[in-house]
Amino acid sequence: MVDSVTEGRPRLAVRLGRRSLRAGLAAVTALVLAVPFTVAWRQHVDRRNVTRQESTPAALIDAATTARWKALGARLPGRAAPVILTYHDIQKNTPSRYVVGPAQFERQLAALRTAGYHTLTTDEFVTYLLGGPVPPRSVMLTFDDGTHGLWTYGDRILARHGMTAVSFLITGRVGRHRPYYLSWQEIARMSRSGRWDFQNHTHDLHSRTPGPDGRLGSRLANRIHLASTGQLESVEHYERRVRGDFTESLRDFERHGLPRSRLFAYPFSKSANPLHDDSSYSRDLVERLFVAAVTDKTLSPEPPGRRATAQQQFQRLEVFSDTSADDLLAEVAARTPVPPSGDPLSRPELWTGDDWKPVRGLGFLTGKGPYPRGKSYRYAAYTPFGSSDWDRYTLDATLRDLPERGGRGTVFVRVGGDATLGVRISRHTAQLVDGTNGDRVLSEQPLDRASDHRVRIVVDGGRTTATVDGRVRLEASHQHGVRGSGGMALTVSKQGEAASWPSYARVRLTPLPGPAPAPGPFDGPGGWVDGDGKQAQTVIGDGTVQPVGITNWTYAAYTPGRRTDYTLRTRMTGLTEEGLHGSVVVRRGAPDQVTVRLSEGWITVLSGPDDRPRTLLSRRLVAAQERDVQVTVGARATQVKVEGLPAPVVVPASGGAGGIALAAHRKSQWQPWPTFEQCALNGGGTR
Repeated sequence: MVDSVTEGRPRLAVRLGRRSLRAGLAAVTALVLAVPFTVAWRQHVDRRNVTRQESTPAALIDAATTARWKALGARLPGRAAPVILTYHDIQKNTPSRYVVGPAQFERQLAALRTAGYHTLTTDEFVTYLLGGPVPPRSVMLTFDDGTHGLWTYGDRILARHGMTAVSFLITGRVGRHRPYYLSWQEIARMSRSGRWDFQNHTHDLHSRTPGPDGRLGSRLANRIHLASTGQLESVEHYERRVRGDFTESLRDFERHGLPRSRLFAYPFSKSANPLHDDSSYSRDLVERLFVAAVTDKTLSPEPPGRRATAQQQFQRLEVFSDTSADDLLAEVAARTPVPPSGDPLSRPELWTGDDWKPVRGLGFLTGKGPYPRGKSYRYAAYTPFGSSDWDRYTLDATLRDLPERGGRGTVFVRVGGDATLGVRISRHTAQLVDGTNGDRVLSEQPLDRASDHRVRIVVDGGRTTATVDGRVRLEASHQHGVRGSGGMALTVSKQGEAASWPSYARVRLTPLPGPAPAPGPFDGPGGWVDGDGKQAQTVIGDGTVQPVGITNWTYAAYTPGRRTDYTLRTRMTGLTEEGLHGSVVVRRGAPDQVTVRLSEGWITVLSGPDDRPRTLLSRRLVAAQERDVQVTVGARATQVKVEGLPAPVVVPASGGAGGIALAAHRKSQWQPWPTFEQCALNGGGTR
């Protein structure tokens, strides 16, 4: 029996081997047959989802036009903060003013390139925002919604000019309503070309909802009015709906192999003044999920610069079907930052009216005319977008031909910011007016009655000083920080149709002599590094430290000017859910380093270096989504005060004050970051 079983084993092995061979041959045969089918199917899918591109002839530009465009560019700085342009779609023969024709787009890019403008990618733009060098004179071309004309017409035009663009996708509409929206297959090809970046425009919140009064508002910035109950959706439901949309949109980017989006475009540019005051949640979420947001509508100019970076919101220039190449170039030039120097009246192309559109000539300011019929007031601002970050400058102007009664002129500074001030001059009176509050009169001084008066205004940090005729002095101060910067504007007015207009002469801008005061640690990203000593991936400005990025942990460190006796204050916000916590570190790098770690309902105080800390305190707190923190570093001790903690924690120290650091952690990359607001560092050689 044993022998028979043993003899049977080789026969069984042979049979099994033959079966395996037959199965293998069958699999190979199936694979051979399947490959052509798979290839054919993929080709069919691509043909269905990747449409044919169309070529647009190169623009024919005559020599005079080329010379004009080059001359305009030659008068602008070689390096400047970029101007962001908004397009929606590129199509032929459409009546919509939001759609630009291919030939028109081709000519616009030719004008920009001739004037010396480059285009920025998202990475280049974000690098600048986070403290990188000022780029060459640039624009960033952005397209909202992810429409099909970008692939059909725009891609080849970009390729011809060697330019790049950014498309903000409504991810829930990609591949739907074809051919209006792009497909994921087209997006993949555009991304691989290197000409296109794709960023976030929500998953499916690009629509409007009626409020109780029937007016329409953005579904992102407003709670939905429920017809079934006659009430607004609950705050909890609204926040859950908005949060779910962002989560789904970010996952769409991941599922389709696109880099995590770092920029956000507000649907309908509705980020403020909603029908109901619910936008604070959505705007806060945007600030914590993205490096920056863009919009076409703000209450004041917000071009890329230190003022807008602190707000993480930038205003774009919208391009319409009737925007000619010359008009676009003039408006872009007016938004390109220029220094506060020279004679503004010699640069008529950089002036805008009270509608922020370019003015046609400055004769109404200089006394040469023409003057508007039926009007008694004219306003013009000198490149308000391009001067949004101006500080430490002197403005000199002479007002002439002031009529005996009713006529006057006003010289404004800090235009576009939160501290706009004006000096209003008549024949016999000088007034300091608040330009952000209906020109409310702040102070008034008499003048020697005359038809001409000289005005000098000095803007220096938080103080504005005006002198009229070298002897009458008016001054004011503000506490708006970088939000108080801004440029200049002039107005003229008269009383009665027959009255004459006053005029200006010898207008001049001069930077203040000497170096500008060193910025404070929370005025911008300069001096902040991550754990590896590289530029911190954190938005810093105007007293706020906002972590950004796709990691689960961020770290930003700074070293005070002196090594002892400083106090760090901050308000930690956004501790809204499990897995989120923020840390405040002092004496960074010293043996007695202290770390204060806070979550929604817990505090931990640690002492010692990061690799071997000792826990000094760990206890539950009453749950709160934000807390004030104050840590004082002395020669022999560190004192920790935290809102909700009954008594300060005092940690003995043997010396060595080191630096400071702010860190944030989240359990999931889909969670919004905690944020550090109202930051201040006093002592230690800082301000």
